[in-house]
Amino acid sequence: MRKILITLFFLLFLLPLSARERIRERVYIATDREVYVAGDAVWMSAWCLDASTGELSTFSKTAYVEIHSASGMVQTGKIALAGGRGAGRLYLPSTLPTGPYRLFAYTKLGASEEGFNPLTGARTLAVFNTFSAERVPGGVEVVTELPEASAVSSVGSLQLASADAPVSDHTRIILSNPGTETVSFALSVYHDDGIPAPEGAHMADFVREVHALPAATGFDRSVIPEYEGEILRARVSGTDAAGLKAVTSKYAFISSFGSGDNIYTDLIDDKGNVTLFTSNIYGDQDVFMEIENVDRNNICHLELVSPFLDLPAGTFEPLPLHPDWASALELRGLGMQLEKNFDADTLYTALPARMHLLFDERNCHRYILDDYTRFPLMEETFIELIPAVRVRNVGKKREIQVWTVNSQGGYVFQNGLSLVLMDGVPVLDHEKVLAYDPMLVKQIDIYTDTYFFGARSFSGIVNFVTYKGTLPSMEFADNVRIVDFQGCSLPMAYTCAGVGRDYPDYRQTLYWHPMLTLAPGERMEVECKTPVYGGHFQVIAEGLTASCTPVCSRASFDVRQ
Repeated sequence: MRKILITLFFLLFLLPLSARERIRERVYIATDREVYVAGDAVWMSAWCLDASTGELSTFSKTAYVEIHSASGMVQTGKIALAGGRGAGRLYLPSTLPTGPYRLFAYTKLGASEEGFNPLTGARTLAVFNTFSAERVPGGVEVVTELPEASAVSSVGSLQLASADAPVSDHTRIILSNPGTETVSFALSVYHDDGIPAPEGAHMADFVREVHALPAATGFDRSVIPEYEGEILRARVSGTDAAGLKAVTSKYAFISSFGSGDNIYTDLIDDKGNVTLFTSNIYGDQDVFMEIENVDRNNICHLELVSPFLDLPAGTFEPLPLHPDWASALELRGLGMQLEKNFDADTLYTALPARMHLLFDERNCHRYILDDYTRFPLMEETFIELIPAVRVRNVGKKREIQVWTVNSQGGYVFQNGLSLVLMDGVPVLDHEKVLAYDPMLVKQIDIYTDTYFFGARSFSGIVNFVTYKGTLPSMEFADNVRIVDFQGCSLPMAYTCAGVGRDYPDYRQTLYWHPMLTLAPGERMEVECKTPVYGGHFQVIAEGLTASCTPVCSRASFDVRQ
């Protein structure tokens, strides 16, 4: 056993430190466009390059996105990475004043490098607020002459074309790869209403900047690389020094609704801090935070530490504002509001995500309670229906216990504690479950293996699944906190295939796919739904070849109404 523990120590600690000395990660974010109105969705595609090799980095699994004005950070996001690629979406707050904003991303490993510049590959976005006349102080310049749009030259071997005249309510976009390498790229189709995009880095600029980076001078060794997923940090609050001593060496739990796959636990150190290694939690949701076995006379809570570094965003050029853009901005604002009001899942296509699966459904003993006689008490339900679960008295409390498989393959009740979940959320006080109304429970899932969560183990798991899936009418212990949590954005493509004739279609982005690939000699056709208004539309494909050579191809078409 000692040999195994020493091996694990080297794998978990020495490997990250050695990797830190040679991996230099930089992240580039391609967006569906560069001119937005406040309240718009920003669709993103991420590339994480290793500057030491010039190739995609497969190490870090989480990228952090920050959007800044000259006054500071205004929006954040997280993108899960797999093989150096990822995708996501964030919404611009509808309260953002008109002005220029800067978007950039980083990994914790990349940002731990001394002299790290977050602006490598940063994008500058123009944001106009169509609800308010508020402007970023000193960030807007009213002009009388229309500024020229910054040109983005085409690079790479990817060829892109579109139909000159859309067929009915759609147009076909044709892509081909005459080169010798596979291309991974993002494809965007959006309305070009004449408002020029601000100058900023594109893929070719990013690659050039990465290749020109000076030699690394050192790294912050206190930063733990996120090679499995986001590392959550929390601290104990709501208690004094004496109270903190009372909770030292207790376990902290963080979880969210679901099947139990998002459960993380570890010890609280003597300073009241806890570090939890996750495999990335997806989506914005409620998380439950609890400290085990806290004295009722010393109620304390866990408080999450923000993972965002709030890095400097540099200087900003004023955003030009021309009176002739009023009608175009009005159309943009209308499209944004209609899309939010008529938003539907049919506009999006879910992309594969690297999900953490804790439980093996093949080892699940499932009881659908409506298939049996229902009982008014939870303990009666166990006694009458579920032999794999029992209730035993431990001091002044009762505990729910699950039988597990012993070394001879038989089922026995072990002395170890079993983990009790309600809709995937740990309930450490089993009396809360025993007092729960079983008529609210749809099914009970029993897992008879021994499970490990960080340094903690449990002899079997029982998960109570309610009809609503949100722990209705559950009374929590005093030290449980429920907080809003920003998880990694679910990767999606904005294909708009489900836009029907009854949809008031004023979309500005007509099509967005963050993760397309095209092998050498292959050809691809993409059908793009056109809106109810006419105008000029741009098509941009931006990405990298297999050898990380930048690719950017452009085309355009007109819609006549």
